[in-house]
Amino acid sequence: MIKVNRLLVGFFALLFILGVLGCGVAMMSDERLARQSKAQFTQMKKKDPVSKNQGYQRMVEKIGKRITAVARVDVPGTEWEFVVFDKSEPNAFAMPGGKVGVNAGLIELAGEDEDEIAAVIGHEVAHVAKRHSNKRMSQGVGVALGGIILDTAMRNKSSGDRALARSAYGVGSTLGAVLPFSRSQEREADDLGLFYSAKAGYDPRASIRFWQKMKTKSRRKMPQFLSTHPDSGKRIEYLQSRMPYALTLYRSAKKARGEVPKP
Repeated sequence: MIKVNRLLVGFFALLFILGVLGCGVAMMSDERLARQSKAQFTQMKKKDPVSKNQGYQRMVEKIGKRITAVARVDVPGTEWEFVVFDKSEPNAFAMPGGKVGVNAGLIELAGEDEDEIAAVIGHEVAHVAKRHSNKRMSQGVGVALGGIILDTAMRNKSSGDRALARSAYGVGSTLGAVLPFSRSQEREADDLGLFYSAKAGYDPRASIRFWQKMKTKSRRKMPQFLSTHPDSGKRIEYLQSRMPYALTLYRSAKKARGEVPKP
């Protein structure tokens, strides 16, 4: 028992060290990731159905242009591209280098409301601005390195001890490092994306409406501590806490554009 306990302490100590070294650090080349993403996005447009709804495409491009104009200070020189895919799942994604995909199902869930769609696009643009994909990939390298170190350290142990080590490392690396880091990225994107859309002149209160729709639509609910994305209810609570400042940004932006903000 003492031997096993020491073994487990060693495993989680290794995880802690990797977490301290790798958390929040982007080790990959941004230029290389941008080139890879561009190639992958090109292939995706050939493989996956692109929406033929030109109204959807124009809407997303218009919203994306306004939001990226605000975000330009954080990601200068980014070659942004927005594409609507003909998929029913209400989803969107962002890739390094500014490649953003929005599913038609998301636009339909939003009722073609530009403010709600802007809330999602602002969130995706924030992922790019925060270099989350780079950090996520760097973290994956760290977890893989930990596995190699562990295998090397256990090479003289019994097959049972090695199996226990791999099992404990797999659970610990997921719950202790990978998933919590993803949730922190989502919170950062929620925060910055809300302000991006508000500064672009889109009503930030629409983000609450959209996530309420997502909450209603979700039939399955994964336990919060095992989810890479925040629970919709908790996300709504957080957005509400940031709303006073976001509304100030929104009203200032509308005034600067010579437009009347929504009451």
